[in-house]
Amino acid sequence: LTLPDVLLLDEPTTGVDPKASRLIWDILSKIRESDTALVLTSHSMEECEALCTQIAIMTNGEFRCLGSTQHIKSKYGSGYSLAIRLSTSSQIEPTKELITKIFPDARLMDEHILHLNYELAMQKGQTWSMLFEKVAKFAETVGAVDYSISQTTLDQIFRDFSRNARSDVVKVHF
Repeated sequence: LTLPDVLLLDEPTTGVDPKASRLIWDILSKIRESDTALVLTSHSMEECEALCTQIAIMTNGEFRCLGSTQHIKSKYGSGYSLAIRLSTSSQIEPTKELITKIFPDARLMDEHILHLNYELAMQKGQTWSMLFEKVAKFAETVGAVDYSISQTTLDQIFRDFSRNARSDVVKVHF
């Protein structure tokens, strides 16, 4: 038996435990290294990032975007995610007030016990180092136990496309 030119897979790891998923990913990665093209559908953006060189996001049966992971994050990402962990509940309100002063476009996405998660808009001309410096000063000021900043994830972009189901469909030609 030989490998086909194209292998179509529909949700290859849905319902599979994490260990088996990783095994399947390893096998598919080896297949991808051959001359076989893999085309897969998946709701798992983690799976798409691990296996795909090009990603298309569809909503309502229409392509919304097509490109590499980094291209999609850069073009459709809304900015950055900021996660903050505080040590006491008395820090929560002052932290929220200060974050809206430092990052006026910040959106509180999740609050759970002493954890706050924000979405920060991209600022024109702002570099990663400038952002890290700003966040480090902020975290020190509020006495954060821990904090992290990351680029918008594919999962967040996928959810935004799904939530908005916009009418500006991108025409994709193969």
